[in-house]
Amino acid sequence: MPTIGRRLAGPAALLLMAATAHAQVLFTEDFGGDAPLGARGWTVAAEGARSTWTVVDGTLRIVCHRSPYQGGRISRDVPAVERGVLELDCLLAEDGLANYDHLSLGIKLFGHMIAFKRYAGHHLMAYRPGENTWYDITGAVPLGEWVHLRMEFDIPAGRVEYYLGDEPDPLVIDTRLPMAIEGEAGPLEIFNYGLTRGTVVHRVDNIILRGLGAEEEAPAERDRALVFEGPTSERYACARIIADALGPERVYVYTMATRGAATTPRNKLMLDRVPGSATWRQARWVVLADVAAGPDDCLPPHLIADIERAVREGASLLVLGGPFALGKGAYAGTPLEELLPVTLVGPWELRRFDDPQPLDAVAGQAAVRWYHEVSPRAESRVPLRAADRPMAVSWQLGEGRVGVFLGTTLGDEADFAGTQPFWDWDGWPSLLLEMAGITEAGGGTQ
Repeated sequence: MPTIGRRLAGPAALLLMAATAHAQVLFTEDFGGDAPLGARGWTVAAEGARSTWTVVDGTLRIVCHRSPYQGGRISRDVPAVERGVLELDCLLAEDGLANYDHLSLGIKLFGHMIAFKRYAGHHLMAYRPGENTWYDITGAVPLGEWVHLRMEFDIPAGRVEYYLGDEPDPLVIDTRLPMAIEGEAGPLEIFNYGLTRGTVVHRVDNIILRGLGAEEEAPAERDRALVFEGPTSERYACARIIADALGPERVYVYTMATRGAATTPRNKLMLDRVPGSATWRQARWVVLADVAAGPDDCLPPHLIADIERAVREGASLLVLGGPFALGKGAYAGTPLEELLPVTLVGPWELRRFDDPQPLDAVAGQAAVRWYHEVSPRAESRVPLRAADRPMAVSWQLGEGRVGVFLGTTLGDEADFAGTQPFWDWDGWPSLLLEMAGITEAGGGTQ
């Protein structure tokens, strides 16, 4: 029985395993033993000239013959669940790779369809029935080897996340989930459909459906740090400093970079990837280092909602200033604005001190040159200033905490003559950890 697609390695994979280990198992099918599909509760709808579906060597073996757009399927009812995880292993084109041409191997759960399709690359795609269209999840699915597919869904929230292999972050998060259930059971279907030049053989194994309830989703302890790095974040050194304090296995880094050619004077920033629900259930600290929320959804709305939810459930959020943060970063009008302990004044809030100004209440000559001129809200704390301007502002929000550092890493050596840029000061790591709510030992300072 194949296990390659199930082997998870490293701390990132262990997080995935821990996050779903206590979820309720509702249905499994490992195709072990000699029982045919019908004896296992599956209904087969296929003609031998088009495709055959059999249990061979402890796997489901699907032999697809040349029969344009005339495939086959197997189906059965599984327990209905509104919030859950579907996992399975797939071996695509075990035989007949040269014949594989736009031939789908699909999975349909409670009416929602995903499928592997071969075009220029080998794609995993999902279907939106209301739009009568397929959209691309990834075009880099391995062929001729076992891959592990995982789909986490939340029907009431209309959200689904797709994973391949042992990656802790989803390939795509879709917040327009076309999925519905009625009654206590619903259909699970595996199908093939499309074009092939000749016979192609696929295999499927290790199908698991788990339910996620509130109790199963609650982690024993939030102990991960999620660091989002924007265009000028390098000088902050957040990931390195936090990894030194917590250990690198507890820090996840997401990078915001430019995309496409700068053909128009518009922001073309996007994250390299985003955290999924399993990661957010473990998040205790979140850092946005000069990260833009917009325009054009630099931070997708579902990600902003995840940040807000994490804070209100007990996480600490630290926002570090820069030319792509706060006002210029289009935080206004998003849920991020309501989280902040400062009042935004518009996109042109960046100011430059005539001379470098030392941070009050810290030793040495750690100085700031460029900063955000915004006002602290009522009930916020201002533990750090420069030239009587607030530099660090924080407050409690729900079960969590939000802090903002209003200095920036802008400026060159000439701008700091006679002083030291705060990011080069030897006390900066301790100050950053304190603002983020992290102690050197890895506990919270809330």
